[in-house]
Amino acid sequence: MSIKSKITVLHDGNNPTSYYWLSHLDPNFVDLNKNLEKKLIYNSNTIIIVRYIPLKYLFDLFKLHRKNTKIILLLDDNLLSLNFFSELPFKYKFKLFFRIYCYKSFLRFFISQIWVTNLHLKSEILSQTNNKIDVKVIDLKPKNILPKTKLFRISYLGTSSHVLELKWIKKLFSKIQSERDDCLIEIFINARWRLYFKSIPRIKMIYPMDWDMFFLDTQNRKVDIVLNPILNSKFNSFRSSTKFFDTTRLGAVGIYSENSPYSSFVKDNYDGLLLDNNINLWCQNIYYLLDNPNKRKYLYLNAIKRTM
Repeated sequence: MSIKSKITVLHDGNNPTSYYWLSHLDPNFVDLNKNLEKKLIYNSNTIIIVRYIPLKYLFDLFKLHRKNTKIILLLDDNLLSLNFFSELPFKYKFKLFFRIYCYKSFLRFFISQIWVTNLHLKSEILSQTNNKIDVKVIDLKPKNILPKTKLFRISYLGTSSHVLELKWIKKLFSKIQSERDDCLIEIFINARWRLYFKSIPRIKMIYPMDWDMFFLDTQNRKVDIVLNPILNSKFNSFRSSTKFFDTTRLGAVGIYSENSPYSSFVKDNYDGLLLDNNINLWCQNIYYLLDNPNKRKYLYLNAIKRTM
């Protein structure tokens, strides 16, 4: 973000529309889901609104427009045409109505120009606005504004039936992602649990798959660390050590609870790590492994010997 920029983009967090069409302008990107210091938009000479009208700043936009601040609406879809009988999901149509469509007749009072991404869309938007707002097709000039950084992959392979482990591991994930910004977490989770984990940053939620697909998937991608917590319960006392082989097939180092079945199967500090179920202890060891590739390699090579 360019602090000195006089261009401010208002959008609902990082999204492909802003990234591909606006990054070359080097603007101030403002996430409307977070608190905004209004002085930023009042100090801008150009404000670009991506897709949806921010209701909480509507009065400010009217004021700024009257002061000749250039306010642009960027559309990459025909959001001003809403057919309630279309095949679109009702929830999406409801969202469109209250976030942009209901403002269609008033856009000319606070929007200086509409930017669109192709000629066909321009023709449609001109029709929807009765030619009362200038519509311009903008050029695609993508610019890589996000630094390419190494992301470590941390995976949890448990299923949605592991209720105790899922509740425990959410706390672990939250702590990791609050203390580091170089980790991508992968978790296999069904629809019931997705909302529970949604608040965790940089999490990839994978829908459960059958064994054949899971076997192919774990053979053809790489993970750095696989977490295998087991909490004490009657159900868990009869579990097997199969996750050791899934972990190794991913090219990963495994961290395991120092409980049955892992305590009698994994050789601590030789082909994996055995730990008490303490969040801080797990974080310390995860960070140590991430920062020490030679240690990860040593543990993995010893683990792979047991799968041959």
